[in-house]
Amino acid sequence: MIRVVFDTNIVVSALLNEAGLPALLLDLATNKKIQLFYSPALITEYEEVLKRKKFNLPQEKINKVLEEIKSSSRQVYSTETITLITRDPADNRILEVSQAAKADYIITGNKRHFPFARFKRVRIVTPREFIAREGATIR
Repeated sequence: MIRVVFDTNIVVSALLNEAGLPALLLDLATNKKIQLFYSPALITEYEEVLKRKKFNLPQEKINKVLEEIKSSSRQVYSTETITLITRDPADNRILEVSQAAKADYIITGNKRHFPFARFKRVRIVTPREFIAREGATIR
């Protein structure tokens, strides 16, 4: 099974636009068509961003998606601290999870936050790039 880590913007986008590719990816993860990984720190990041007033998301919706992620995905604990990304240090947690999970992909809606196409063996892709590469293999 394809092993992925979602950048926070994927989870936010999935909730804001239920017809978009991020929502499809979240559905694939929660239905165990792809294996999503998270850490406690990453769940905290998801929750903090989802609660921002500008998104105006109901707390019940936030709680529901976080519970779906936790129940359908695999939790990992990072054994290393990464400080490679300085612009948004929270993005380092995504790199840490990708290494602990031995992920195939980090999926992000904003590749500018990750100034490289790969981090070690992990490909960094947009939702569109992920579907173009792997869409035919997901069943």
